[in-house]
Amino acid sequence: MPLESNRFVAVLFGTLLVQARAGAEAPATGDVYQVRAHSETHAQLFRRALLPGPNGELVTTDTAAPLTEYVSLGGYGFASPLGPDSVDIEVAAWGGIELGEPLYLGRYDGDVQSANVLLRGATPLEPRLRLGRQQVAGGAARFARFDGAYASVAVVPPLTLSAYGGWTVLPRWDRTPGYFLLGSAADTELRHPEALEDIERSGSWLAGGRAAYARGPLSVAASFHEQRESSELGRRNLGLDARADVTEKIGLGGDLLFELDSRRIANLNVWSDLTLLGVVDLNLEYLRTEPALLLSRQSVLSVFSTDGYHEAGGGLRWRVDPRFTLGGGGWVDVYDGEHQPGARLHGSARYATSGAFPTVASVTYSRLIAPDNGYHGMKVALSRRLLPPLTATLQLFGYFYDEPVEGYRTSSIYSTTLEYALLERLALLWGGSLARSPYASLDASTLLRLSYQLEAPSRGAEW
Repeated sequence: MPLESNRFVAVLFGTLLVQARAGAEAPATGDVYQVRAHSETHAQLFRRALLPGPNGELVTTDTAAPLTEYVSLGGYGFASPLGPDSVDIEVAAWGGIELGEPLYLGRYDGDVQSANVLLRGATPLEPRLRLGRQQVAGGAARFARFDGAYASVAVVPPLTLSAYGGWTVLPRWDRTPGYFLLGSAADTELRHPEALEDIERSGSWLAGGRAAYARGPLSVAASFHEQRESSELGRRNLGLDARADVTEKIGLGGDLLFELDSRRIANLNVWSDLTLLGVVDLNLEYLRTEPALLLSRQSVLSVFSTDGYHEAGGGLRWRVDPRFTLGGGGWVDVYDGEHQPGARLHGSARYATSGAFPTVASVTYSRLIAPDNGYHGMKVALSRRLLPPLTATLQLFGYFYDEPVEGYRTSSIYSTTLEYALLERLALLWGGSLARSPYASLDASTLLRLSYQLEAPSRGAEW
């Protein structure tokens, strides 16, 4: 949600403070720890024209000039009463101001992405406790951000148990109470989202746990995740993961996501990786998924259920020499409720040079066959360093439909960028794109971005 001006100033002031202190050195006479600071400033000038819009509607062009600051600070290996190297601290945030005409989210915006402290115990059980804003990924959770606690303990060296819980970090668009406005005139005419009532965070929480066993080339894990939205069930999943490195050149694995509310498989993936003759990589896989079960049970989009499908196939990559690589693959799709199967194919070639002026060129062909429609696709990409500080890229996309879409049989996209390194950490980038598709006879955009990066490690004495 939009930030007040004093909060935005605080973010910028904190950035300057981090930049001023990040390079400070202190004598490493006691505990040695590491501090990492990273800052990026993006000044952008963006204008987009869509002519005409859907159904021929005329769309006015807007010019945006956002200034955004990204800041992260981490301290690792601090000593504490728990022992040496027992405390890690991480903070990441961003703040932005719209220098041009404010759009839907107002002139100021920003968010705290993470802010947590990790405590480690120096015992054979390796206990860990993380408090604050953090994220959990993989297994039944898939990906979720929350404000709360995470704890883990190694019961025996190969077996680790972990649990987490807290309040879900809500996206700013969750400020709209419910989805009943979606697509309505009231939603379209909404100009001041901040006038709506705040969502009660007490009803948006999550909890879960994981048991993982890893010994030698074998690793197995089982996980559980439940998430509530406005006190109603959003997700309740069970996850299973397994991996085995049979040899140095053969790997097997799989993962299962089971949706407990519907008692159906949301996603099942089984795969095998093989390396042949040292230069050929072969991947075989089977996938079963039902996309609607990956959505929240409270999402209005979940009622527009997309039928599940099975997919089986594999890909091959041949490293002809250090500069030249060939690739290809094919998969067969069987859709629920459809008698006609589908398929997707692709082939690619990539050539890359090294040296002071490296060049990377690639060509990719793709083919999609589906019950309703399909297409042939081509992509050509070229990247080259023209001068020591100047790099250029060019990408061309073309799609050729089996059946017309809104009267169009083809779509095309052209994009290019030029990036000039003014200083070691200061860069200026210009980019532009042109697109023609069934939804816009001309879609043109351009971007001008100035970015500065600061990343400096430091070490100091015990505190």
